[in-house]
Amino acid sequence: MSKTREPCPVHLLTGYLGSGKTTLLARLLRDPALADTAVIINELGEIGLDHVLVDRGSEDDVVLLDSGCLCCALGNSLQETLESLHYRRERGELPPFARVVIETTGVADPGPIAATLALDSAIVRHYRLGSIATVVDAVHGDDELDRFVEARRQVAMADRIVVTKTDAAPTSALRRLEARLAALAPHAVRRSAAHGGIAADEVFVDMLRSAALDALRADRSTPAAEHVHDATCAHGADPGSTGAHDLGHDDPAHPPHLAAGEIVTASIRLAAPLAWPRYAEWVQWMQRTFGERLLRMKGAVRMDDGSVQALHAVLRLFNAPAPLPALPPELGDGVVVIIAQYVSPALLAEARQRLADSESVVSS
Repeated sequence: MSKTREPCPVHLLTGYLGSGKTTLLARLLRDPALADTAVIINELGEIGLDHVLVDRGSEDDVVLLDSGCLCCALGNSLQETLESLHYRRERGELPPFARVVIETTGVADPGPIAATLALDSAIVRHYRLGSIATVVDAVHGDDELDRFVEARRQVAMADRIVVTKTDAAPTSALRRLEARLAALAPHAVRRSAAHGGIAADEVFVDMLRSAALDALRADRSTPAAEHVHDATCAHGADPGSTGAHDLGHDDPAHPPHLAAGEIVTASIRLAAPLAWPRYAEWVQWMQRTFGERLLRMKGAVRMDDGSVQALHAVLRLFNAPAPLPALPPELGDGVVVIIAQYVSPALLAEARQRLADSESVVSS
């Protein structure tokens, strides 16, 4: 009888067409840190993985990489592929793996892919979302963010952003892109990878591990309970501007417009431990009110029973809170990050109040 395993983290590697995902992945797979990894390719891209393939596995859809990793093309549904990998590993038909990396197509929206991990009860028993890493081309990234909503969503939902081709981009273009990325994804850790030079653990960081709290720690210098970053207002602004808005006051320079493709992020700092019933009510309200407009929610909070929990949601799908060993002191009682699209500042303010304002009672 096989022993019960913890759900295996699944990392998404996304990025717009030509950003360098496959080239980066091929180099990352040489890192010993990924030696026990299963890789699912949904797009081979302009540079394939032929140079790191060694031998076929027990079926034609799985190959063994010379790094020791497994790689399979996504022929059937993602659910079927993940389930097949799990049971073939359990039967000893495939080498053991500790994580899965999915390389998406260049035009893929990572939201539905991440949500798939929470849709199938059989999948949930064996897998969970680890992190989302987005690759951005330093030469063409700024233009792609202007033109394609998929590119903006890929960046906004990322835990890690890897900027490639930095050696080929002018300094002024790099600065402009960095300002754009900081406004669109203020809670994502950004790294550069000229010539693919980056360690695997800088790209794939499990959200249930302490390193995943780095981006939340970055908020420690700001005493306010909430910040909102409007990504559409940030492009073309002063690179030193954060794009932040104070929801407590009307700002004539940034009216509550809903421009096409608008993506906003809000960080909510808790001033007291979070009560379980309050969180449950908030989840129901978010599902009902934000729905598919909630691209992602993540956080680390102290609950009123003294436990520390990691919170996570994609679209309207909220995962069960997962225990964390500790909460860094600089996070106080916790931080929750909301990434949403087509949502007004007033609605974000209500989301904050319902979660964090223990003295207010807001009627449904």
